[in-house]
Amino acid sequence: MPKGEQPTAEQVNEVKTRFLKNLEEQPPAVPFHPSDLARIKDSDVWITQLLEAYKLDVEKAIIRLRENCEWRQSFGTNDITATNINQEYLNDGEIYVHNQDKDGMPLLIVNFSKHSKSKNHDDLIRVIVYWVERVQHQYNYEKKITLFMDMTGAGLSNLDLDFIKRIVGLFETKYPNAPNYIVVHELPFLLNAAFKIVKGFMPAEALEILRVTTKKDINEYVDKENCLKSWGGNDDYTYKFAA
Repeated sequence: MPKGEQPTAEQVNEVKTRFLKNLEEQPPAVPFHPSDLARIKDSDVWITQLLEAYKLDVEKAIIRLRENCEWRQSFGTNDITATNINQEYLNDGEIYVHNQDKDGMPLLIVNFSKHSKSKNHDDLIRVIVYWVERVQHQYNYEKKITLFMDMTGAGLSNLDLDFIKRIVGLFETKYPNAPNYIVVHELPFLLNAAFKIVKGFMPAEALEILRVTTKKDINEYVDKENCLKSWGGNDDYTYKFAA
C-alpha cells in the first residue's frame, strides 16, 4: 500500500519537544513505561508513524501520543508475554500471525469460524495486542501488519459485532499506523447485511484500506504461496503456537 505524505524533521521534533515538555509540566499519576519513553526520546519512528496516520496533524499526534502512553501503562502492554495471556485463546487458532501479504507485511489472522460470542473480549484483545507487539518488536516497529479477518466457514453464530468493534477501535486509536490492509475474506452472503453495520462504524482511514476478497481475487493482496489452502492457496499450514 502506498505511503501517505511524509512528515518533516521539524514536525517530528515539534511533537517530541512539546510532548516531553507537557510530560514535565503535567506528569501522569503513574509514570509511563521506560521502554515507551525511550522509544520517544531515542527514535523518531513512533512519532513519524503517528504523524503519517493523522495526516501531519501535529496537535492530534501530541494528544494521541500521550493517550497511547497512558493506555500502554494501564493495559500493561510492555509486560504482556505468551505466559500471562489466556492460554486457550493463544492456542485455539482463532488469532495468530502467519505468512505475509504481497507488500511483505505479516498477516494477523482472525479466524472467525473459531470465534464464539461467549469468549471474553478483554482476553481476546490481549491476545491480539500480544501478536501486534511481537511483530513490531521483531521488525523494530518498521513494518505494518495486514489484519486478515478470515470468514471462511463462519456463520451467524460466529459473527460478533462487538468484538469486531473492539478490534477496529484498537487499531484506530492504539495502533493507527499499523495496518497495511484490513482484509475481510470469504464473507458469507448471509453476513452481508451485518457487515454493512461493521462498515458503518469504521473510520474513513480504515475504509480506505479495507478489502473484501474471495478465492477469485485474494491473490491481488496475498500470493498463492502465502495463502492457506482454505483460501485457495498452496499453504497447508495448521496453526500451532510457537514462542
